[in-house]
Amino acid sequence: MKFLKNIHQLKELTFTHTLVLAAWVLVAILPSCKKTEYLDTDNADREPLSAKVKLVNALSITAPVNFLDFTRQINTTLVAHNVATAYLDTQFGKVQYNTTEGSNTSYKSSYIFGGATSFAQETDKASFAGPNGPIAGYYHTLFTVAKRRPSKLNPGNRDSLVLVYDDLTAPAAGKAKIRFANFAPDAPNLDLKTTAGTSWFANVAYGNFGDQVQLTYDASGKAPATIAGLSWKTLGPFKEVAAGAAQNLELRNNSTGAIVPVKTAALSNLSFEEGKIYTLFINGNLTTDAALQATLIVHTK
Repeated sequence: MKFLKNIHQLKELTFTHTLVLAAWVLVAILPSCKKTEYLDTDNADREPLSAKVKLVNALSITAPVNFLDFTRQINTTLVAHNVATAYLDTQFGKVQYNTTEGSNTSYKSSYIFGGATSFAQETDKASFAGPNGPIAGYYHTLFTVAKRRPSKLNPGNRDSLVLVYDDLTAPAAGKAKIRFANFAPDAPNLDLKTTAGTSWFANVAYGNFGDQVQLTYDASGKAPATIAGLSWKTLGPFKEVAAGAAQNLELRNNSTGAIVPVKTAALSNLSFEEGKIYTLFINGNLTTDAALQATLIVHTK
């Protein structure tokens, strides 16, 4: 795993992954309180300690799914293929997220997020303290995605889960924000461009987001002592683009420059409204379908 040791246990995947680097901001976000103040506060007056999570079915198959934190179903109705829910309240901290398919109650994926009480940056002398989970008061997106190949470590996990933090600060005037993810297991590294030739994201590998910060290990498996530009906003980061209607995008193979086909003209005539925040993800299977699928979702608090 060359990517920053993702926030979940996806060691069996062959792609580099996103690492949650956000737990260190808890101190700045959550109001400080003394033990006596906490004990003297009525339960009804306490703010709920829950994390906001948008659930996305980004599988390459068309089956609808349910998401659970531990054994509690989060969504009220099945999440259809390539559909996102609104932000829902889920458990925060150390959480086991699971998915089931249709009316079946057996888990198709099951991963634990969290476990670290504080964030410790990985260095060449100390390991990352532990995977960080969803943070109370933060917004996140949880994707269920297809694996590239089965896992010997967790053979029961047919699918994978990817959790990222969502920076929902408004873009500049005249701009929209977008991020791009490649969840197609047999896709090449992808470039996302406008048909006019403007590059939005480049060389996005399977299981990754465009422009995410990556960590290079040396031959001994050590990380650099310091990593420049690392913050929670770099996890599945959003990029500002000019707002406007009738925008046409295309996918290209990063190695060959060839157009990568997408079904149903899903990248044509798109509208990006000023002030809005979007995620565009790619899934599907080139080998069996000869074209990928593209889905655009909107992030609204």
